[in-house]
Amino acid sequence: MSKTRLFLATLFAFVPLLTLAAVAEDEMANPSDIQSKYKEGDAEYVFVICTPVGLDSVNHFIAWNAKHMMEEKSNGRIFANIYEASSLGGERETIEGMQNGSIDFFVTISAGYVPFAPKTGVFDLPNAYPDLATARKVLDDPRIIAAVTPEYEKAGIKFFGFSDAGFRQTSSSKPLDKIQDFQGLKIRTMENPNHMAYWTSIGANPTPMDFAEVYISLQQGTIDAQENPYDLIVANKLYEPQKYIVETNHLMHSLAMNMSKSRWDELPADLQAIVKECVEASLKYGREIADKRIASRQKIVTDYGCEISAISPELRQQILDRIVPVYDSIRKSAGDDLVDLMLSVIAEHE
Repeated sequence: MSKTRLFLATLFAFVPLLTLAAVAEDEMANPSDIQSKYKEGDAEYVFVICTPVGLDSVNHFIAWNAKHMMEEKSNGRIFANIYEASSLGGERETIEGMQNGSIDFFVTISAGYVPFAPKTGVFDLPNAYPDLATARKVLDDPRIIAAVTPEYEKAGIKFFGFSDAGFRQTSSSKPLDKIQDFQGLKIRTMENPNHMAYWTSIGANPTPMDFAEVYISLQQGTIDAQENPYDLIVANKLYEPQKYIVETNHLMHSLAMNMSKSRWDELPADLQAIVKECVEASLKYGREIADKRIASRQKIVTDYGCEISAISPELRQQILDRIVPVYDSIRKSAGDDLVDLMLSVIAEHE
C-alpha cells in the first residue's frame, strides 16, 4: 500500500462529517454598510480590491473589513475601492492584474493561483482534512506558511495567510448515494487541473465554467451538479435549480486576501505594517463570519425544499480508493517534500 493510500485509509476510516450548532441569522454588521469618513482624493495610496463573488459572501466581508481598517489605521493615507463579482475580469485576468500592478488585492480561493504558482496545488489535496478545526490549524501552521510563501512571491504575489468559508459541498439534480451515481455526472468545476482530476477519478465529467454561468446552466440542465461552500451556494441561489446537497467535504474553501508584490514593495515600512495587520485581522474576521453562516445557510436550503445528506462510510472509502492518482499528480507539481510535509502536519493536528 502506498503511503498516500495508507494515509487516506487511516485518516478517514471512521471520521464523521463536521456539524455546527445553529446560529442567529443577524450575524455581524455588514462592513459595506459603514460609510467611509475618508476621501480618495486625500489618500497617498489608492488600492483596488477585487472579489470574484458578490456582496453576500465571506469574500465580501473580508474585503470591506480590510478597507475600513486600512483607512482608519493609516488616518486616510490609504483609501480602497472594492470591485466585486469579477467586475474587473475573471480569476485569471485579476491575478494577472496583480502581477502587473494594476490590481492591488484579490480575495479568492487558493485554487485560483495554481496556474501561476503550481506548488500551491498542495492545498488541492482532496479529502485531506478530517474536520474544519484541523484544516484551520494546518493552514495556519508556520511550517506550511513558510513553505508556500516563496512560491507566491515568485509569481509576483504577496501572501498573508488564510481565511475560509468552510468545506466545499456538492449540489446535484439527483441523489449521490453510491459511487455509480457519479458516473458521467456533468459537474461544474473551477478551471483547475487538480479539481478536474478529482472528479474524473470518481467517474464524473468535470466541466469548467465561468461562475456567472452556473445558475442558468443548472436551470437549463446543461450541467447536473456544481460544488461550492454553503456560503456561495446560498449567495448565488444555486440550490434553487437543484434538489440535493451532498456534504462531500472534498476540499477546504480556503480564502486568501493576497496583494500585488510590486505594489507591496512600493509601500513605506509603516504602511506595510498597517496593511499586514489589517489583512491578517480581516482574514480572522472572515472565519468568524463563516462559522456564523454555515448552519444558517443549511437551514435556508432545507427550508426551500432541498435535501441535505452525508456520504456513507462505504462511499467515502470508495472515493478515497479512487483519488490516490490525484495525490500522485499533485506530488509531481507540488513536489514530494511539500506534500509529505502537508500530510505530516495534518496527522499532527488531527
